[in-house]
Formats: sequence, structure tokens, C-alpha cells
Amino acid sequence: MKKISLILAIVSIIVCSCTKNKYSGIVKDTEGNALSDVEVFVKETGLLTLTNDDGGFTVEQPNVPVTIVFGKEGYMYEQLINVDTVSGLVVTMRKAIKSAASIREEIYVEEGCDKVEIPEDSQWEVDFVHTDLKGDLAPDMEYTRRDPSAVIKVGDLYYMWYSYSRTIMDDKQAPWDLNDLYYATSTDGITWEEKGAAIERGPEGSFDYRSAFTTEIFVHDSTYYLVYQAAADLQGIYDRNTVAMAYAGSPDGPWTKLDKPVLYPTYTNNIYFDNNAVHDPCIISYNNKFYLYYKGECNCMGKEDCKRWCNPVCGKFYNTNNGGIYKQVKWGVAIADNPTGPYVKSEYNPITNTGHEVMVWPYKNGVAILQHQDGAEYNTIQYASDGVNFEIMGSVNGIPEAAGLFRAPKSDTDPHAGVQWGVAHYLQWDHPETQLGWMYIHRFDKKEKK
Repeated sequence: MKKISLILAIVSIIVCSCTKNKYSGIVKDTEGNALSDVEVFVKETGLLTLTNDDGGFTVEQPNVPVTIVFGKEGYMYEQLINVDTVSGLVVTMRKAIKSAASIREEIYVEEGCDKVEIPEDSQWEVDFVHTDLKGDLAPDMEYTRRDPSAVIKVGDLYYMWYSYSRTIMDDKQAPWDLNDLYYATSTDGITWEEKGAAIERGPEGSFDYRSAFTTEIFVHDSTYYLVYQAAADLQGIYDRNTVAMAYAGSPDGPWTKLDKPVLYPTYTNNIYFDNNAVHDPCIISYNNKFYLYYKGECNCMGKEDCKRWCNPVCGKFYNTNNGGIYKQVKWGVAIADNPTGPYVKSEYNPITNTGHEVMVWPYKNGVAILQHQDGAEYNTIQYASDGVNFEIMGSVNGIPEAAGLFRAPKSDTDPHAGVQWGVAHYLQWDHPETQLGWMYIHRFDKKEKK
């Protein structure tokens, strides 16, 4: 009898472990019409199916929870993260809209990079000069300090946050690997005192276990918010990271992390501008909402002939260490009613065709940006009256790398009010013990015209 009971128990365990959950629902458009032939993709296992004529779908998976991605040409990707509801799912897909930058890129593809038109407008053209910082943030190859946030002034002190690590660390794979977020203060913006860690990597199994890096500060209603790139593991260092957030009642903390990230890549194996990574998050308050601008990286996912989408049309090409996969870099924006989200990616994404780091500030009734490298419109300053359809306004010289702008009051007359000065990083290759290089933070100032 004991042997029979044991056999039944084993069989029961096997049956339970193989039981599949049926995730079912319907996909419709914003007018309530059913959408057929929508690709329904399960991230964890790669299962792919299509919706039927009634917009319905059913997928069977042994994993709970799962992430399900919905894609159809002409529509925005929608995805359900960590779904634990198995039936009655309703997904609404929005029509995608080409941004002004995407329309311009089509011209560059057809007619060549020399079709990039940069107006000669002295009101918009800007040049920068660079100087080293003093105090604790003076150049020191023992430490890697990079990707500084915006600079804010609280009382008599300037504050900034940045990615921090020792340059030499066991198992460190990149300068942004094994990072924590540190912060520093200054009375003059030149000599800085390092205060220590603001946010440390999380425990094993958390979304920022491997690294917390590339942060930005945002202040609203006396609450301070830090958004930052988070890597749960080594894959998140090179590929699919997330964007996390923490908040505090003081710039000195203590900081409380949100339980889950606020932004994810688009988990599709199709070619899409942010299917590989979401980087350089930056939040500004605009139109009584919260706009989270970010850099999206594209991965060819092994597909042939994807230069149009994953390689820059003009400018710099990227070749990663994992098999020569090329990536394109563009910006997206996600919008929320509250600083902590939920953030919804704009139907205009991607909103640029260029731009490595996110540098953005409010101007007049719209938003101004600097476009650095990786694409057709590098070294330009641009403006969008609606925050998404950016037009080239002028050229930029001496553009800072990974800039953190000093958050000055918004101006309606000076487009450069948001870039009077700030901090950025330099990459150095002269460290005698590592080929990863090291980084330090410096200051940049707008160069006055003669």
C-alpha cells in the first residue's frame, strides 16, 4: 500500500508540474473593433500565435506569471508584464503615428545623408567649454564615476547623482557594471563633496541586483524622484535592462524603491527601436503630465537585412560583443498622470532618429533637446511645441557626453536657458590595469558668443 501511495504521489507531482495554464482574451482597437491576425508572443518561452477573426487568443504556458506581447503592423506594441490572470484579458491596441523625425529619416534613407538640413540660426546655435571638477570629484582613475544626473539647487547647495564603482573589481564586465548610485554636493558647482551611496544594488533576484546606474533626478511637490537603469543580471548590462525608480522627501534620502520597474523594453523578436534596451531615463513635467524620455536600442534578433531599422542611417554604427549584432539608437517617450506611473509609451515613438544620451529641458510651451551621436541628426539642437514632433533648430559644438543639465527656471525667450551649464563624463583609456577604461565627471558651460 505504501508503494502504491508513493507511486500515486510521484504521478501527482509530474502531472502538476506539467499542467499548463490557458491565458485567453481578446484584442481590439481604440474604437472597440476586434483585431485579427495580431501576433501574440510569450516572452518566457517564445511561443507565438495569432488572434482569430473575433480578436480572440488562447496560449498555454506552464509558467506563471508570464509577459505577453501583442504586435500588428500599423499599431503600437502592447505588452502585459508578469500576467497572473489566465482568462478574460482585454488588450487595446493604439494606431502608431509617424513622428516628424521618422518622416525625415525616410527622406535620408531614400535620398542620402546630405539631405539633413540644419538651419543657421544664431538664436539656437550653441557651443560649450569644459573644465575639470575639484574636491572629491577631481579625476581619479581608482574610481569610475559616470552618467551624472541633472544638477539641482536645494537651499545653498547644488546636488547631483551619478553611477559609481571602483574601476578595478572582480567580475566587472563594463564601466557601468556592478554600479551603485552615489551623490555629491557643492556650494559653487565646481568643488564637490562626495556624500556616499543614495541607492545601492538590490538583493539577489531583484531587478537591480547586478547594477543600478545612469540616473536622473526629478522634483515634484517637494518629493524627489530618482529614475535609473537597472540590471538584474549580466544580460541586463548589455541588453534588456529596465528603468526603476526611488523617491524621498529630501535630496539626502532615505530613498524608497518602487516594487517594480516603471519602464521595460518592448519584448518582441521583431525589429523595433526599443526591443533591446531602454536607457538614459529623464522625467520632466509637461502639459500637466509627466514625460519620461528615454533612449531605445534596437537589436536585429538574428534577422537579415535590418540596416534600415537597427543601424544608423548616417553616423556611428554599433557592434556589440555578442555576435556582431548591430543596434540603432533613437529616443522614445512614455507619459503618465503621476510621477510614479504607470507610464504609457507614446504612439509617436520613436520620436528621434538620432541621439545617444537624453538631454531635454522645457522651453516656451514645448520641449528642447540636444542630439549627440548615433544617427543622421547628430550635433543638433531641436524643439517640439508638442514634446514629440521635434524639428532641427540649429547646430551644436562641443556637445557634452552623458550630460546632466543644471535645472534652471523655464524661459520663454532664451532656448539655451536649460543648458547654461551642467556636468558630463569623460571616458579615459589610460588605466594601466584594465582595458575597460575609467570615467570621471567634469563641468561644461555654454560658451559665450563674442
